[in-house]
Amino acid sequence: MRNLEVEANEVFSVYRDQYYEGGISSVYIWEDEDESFIACFLIKKGLFEYGQGKRSYMQIGSWDAIHVIQVGPEEEGAAHYCLNSTVMLSLTTDNKQSGTFNLSGSIRRQMSMTLAVADGHLVNMGKMIEEMEGKLRNSLDQV
Repeated sequence: MRNLEVEANEVFSVYRDQYYEGGISSVYIWEDEDESFIACFLIKKGLFEYGQGKRSYMQIGSWDAIHVIQVGPEEEGAAHYCLNSTVMLSLTTDNKQSGTFNLSGSIRRQMSMTLAVADGHLVNMGKMIEEMEGKLRNSLDQV
């Protein structure tokens, strides 16, 4: 279990750099009942100074993503994965046209899949997280 956790931290660090262009991340994995395990993937990305974004000037902002996956025991070369994801977003903009604006909120989604474990649990969990983060970003873009 510890080897999987170390590998997950290395892989998720690359993911974080590619998708978030920085920030911090951690992955924790522990055993659960009945030969299953739970993995928690955490990302924090913050901006704490003035910087120009796509639409306005952001003064302070943070993005916190929490992905918890329960992986069931392997049966006939497959395992059941249940992903619970939460993203917490907070931002403050300061713009001459709109003034100071504060926005904070969170969004939570769940996804379950039964997948073949031939490529490994880490590949399956990574694909699920990538898909879920895309859905969460799209939901937040509509706000």
